[in-house]
Amino acid sequence: MVDWSKLYAFVRFFPEVKHVDQLTPNRQKVIYTTISIFIFLAASQLPLYGIPVQRGTAPDPLYWWRLPFASTGNTLLTLGIGPILLSEITVQILVASKGINVDCNAQEARTLLNGLQKLMGLLFTIMGAVTYVIDSGAVSKVGTSNAVLILLQIIFSGIVVIYLDDILKKGHGLLPSIPLFTATNICGNVMWQAFSPMLFTYHEQGTEFEGAIPAWVHLLITRKDKFSAMREAFCRQNLPNVTNLIATCLFVLIAISFQGLSSIVLPVRKHDNSEHQTDYLIKISNIFYGPIILHHLLVPNLYVISKVLYVKYGGNELLNLLSTWNRSKHFEQSFPAGGILYYLTTPPTLADLHRDPFHAFVYVVYVLGAFASLSVFWLRICVSSDRFLEGFIVSNEEEGVMLAQPDSIPRKEFTTHVLKAARVVGLCVGALIILGDFVGVFGSGTGIMLAVTALYPYFDGRAGEAGVFSFWSETVQKTL
Repeated sequence: MVDWSKLYAFVRFFPEVKHVDQLTPNRQKVIYTTISIFIFLAASQLPLYGIPVQRGTAPDPLYWWRLPFASTGNTLLTLGIGPILLSEITVQILVASKGINVDCNAQEARTLLNGLQKLMGLLFTIMGAVTYVIDSGAVSKVGTSNAVLILLQIIFSGIVVIYLDDILKKGHGLLPSIPLFTATNICGNVMWQAFSPMLFTYHEQGTEFEGAIPAWVHLLITRKDKFSAMREAFCRQNLPNVTNLIATCLFVLIAISFQGLSSIVLPVRKHDNSEHQTDYLIKISNIFYGPIILHHLLVPNLYVISKVLYVKYGGNELLNLLSTWNRSKHFEQSFPAGGILYYLTTPPTLADLHRDPFHAFVYVVYVLGAFASLSVFWLRICVSSDRFLEGFIVSNEEEGVMLAQPDSIPRKEFTTHVLKAARVVGLCVGALIILGDFVGVFGSGTGIMLAVTALYPYFDGRAGEAGVFSFWSETVQKTL
């Protein structure tokens, strides 16, 4: 086992944001949150200096990474929140698996873990920047000097994101940075698809607005056949339509309702009175964010690797078993058209769902199984935290019963109940995501679930519990 304390002499020199006073007024938190969102949105729109402006709608080679990392191609936020997300997951796993050989109760250890997360974030930023410059062919296209400048811009932006994360998760903002920026990116994407004023010209349909609402209004005004205009606005396949917008609104309501569901009843006996039994509720909402983001981190990597291999070695029959790729008729991106990944991808349209029901069946089985497994996997990592387990217990306030501690019952029994709850959560979340994908919600079912799960704890009065996975584990919380 590595003695991570040897890193203390190095990471202690990293600047660190002071933890906020508990009495900090909400007005100040609103100001910090607003400024952070403004910086994030501005950086996502500022193009990287040195990259030629691209006209048209060329396919994005990193399209599958954009949603989980809240990134925007060829801008200062090319890497998005990827580095801080990966660093936080890594530290969380190291702490839970006892891979970090430090005393987490010591101030030195808390500084070490906080600095280690920054160090990993910086390393992931540098690795991502170098990979982007190499894969984009920037050296051959714009020259060595501009390529170095692009590299430095991405690294500097990554450092800014790391310290925005440090500011927000230390309590200076209303929400930690990762759920905040993820939700901001997804909500912005939904609003853009609903109200985008951009114009697209097609040979058959003519000029159309990208946004569902402007297109609806434009079609009603310009076409004499109002019924045909309504049908086009509600059913067009090449761009967002009103049906997708209505489905998105309904799906958000369903996702919010699911967040508010009570939980599994757990009988608890107190140590001081073994004959007295009290029923408690296990809050399943604490597990939502983990399996969603883990799934959306793992699968895009498979897509990107498969696509790169297909472009270079498309004639290899063995690689084609993994996936073959074709450009979609209705979207500007390439999608798996065959192989294993084809069956793990949502059918792009309802017509595809009807044309290949076996694809839909395999996709449903895969998503349900994957989310159930990831829920249990992530919970096993976090179950070592007593504070995390406490977050699962909801007291019955109507009967005047105080909050139970995890040691009210044997830990093994408690863990068994929570793991059962995790499987139920995984199946329910998977079913909701399948529903959202099949009805064509803006931002995908996964995206809407990410946004709702990230924001719901704040409106539910549990903002203090929100972290990357809607909680802070006991050890990681101490590092702050």
